[in-house]
Amino acid sequence: MIKALIICFAMLFVQLAVLHVVDARLYASQDVRHTASSVVTPPKKDEEIES
Repeated sequence: MIKALIICFAMLFVQLAVLHVVDARLYASQDVRHTASSVVTPPKKDEEIES
């Protein structure tokens, strides 16, 4: 019974490690998309002189 409990905890930790890696990859790709879509183009020199 103790052996089964140790195996159960080992499987739980393996699942948590896999989910952590998958979540990290998903959030990293979302951060890249977010920063790429939120880039603000600087005003042109003509607009800076007029304002």
